[in-house]
Amino acid sequence: MPVTLPARPQVASSTAAVPTTAVPAPPPHWRLALLLVRPLARAIDWGPLVVVAAFTAGLVSLVEYGEALPGGDALVLMRICGTLLGAAAAFGLVDAMSADLGAAAVPRWVRQALRCLLPGGAAIAIWLAAFSYILTRLPEGALFPVGDLLIEVGVCLGIALAAAATAVRFAPGRQAAMAAVVVQLAMVLGTILLPQQVRLWPPTCGFGYWDQAHLFWLAMLPLPYLWLIFAGRDLRH
Repeated sequence: MPVTLPARPQVASSTAAVPTTAVPAPPPHWRLALLLVRPLARAIDWGPLVVVAAFTAGLVSLVEYGEALPGGDALVLMRICGTLLGAAAAFGLVDAMSADLGAAAVPRWVRQALRCLLPGGAAIAIWLAAFSYILTRLPEGALFPVGDLLIEVGVCLGIALAAAATAVRFAPGRQAAMAAVVVQLAMVLGTILLPQQVRLWPPTCGFGYWDQAHLFWLAMLPLPYLWLIFAGRDLRH
């Protein structure tokens, strides 16, 4: 007589018993940055930039008011305005969270990049508006190259932002921005006081050492922004 063994009960797969849920991928950094623009714009200290913007408007309007503005005077005015606007933009990097080493939804470098772009872009826009107004006050046919002057203001702005990005790694308050202002002004004064044979701020547009000086500034332009990228890294690096 044949013997039939009882069938063994099938054991349910442990993997089938546990429901799996897909973990959503984190949003890309550019989307986080867009979401952060409005709150950061409210958090940035705009006071210094507003004051310098008002000073710039008064300076380019009231100097030799009602008369044509000589090219040399206009050049000095635009350099003063560019230096001051760069220094004012440095206050945008003062961040109460700059010393936070904990995990954050948005990487530090994204926050710092926005804190550079918002006031830095505003400073360039104010400078360009002042430049456009200065053009209306120049004598007919006066040479006033916007590209060369933008290189100068780009170097000043980059040094101020890079110095501020470095200083906020060690001090969270306005003293960090003030340290950046000191570094930027020291750079400007140091290059102004160079010997006559090494003129980096020629007093007349397009003449003398103008081309050589601006080739130097063009070569130097990437350096403060590379420094800025390095200083904007996560504090744990």
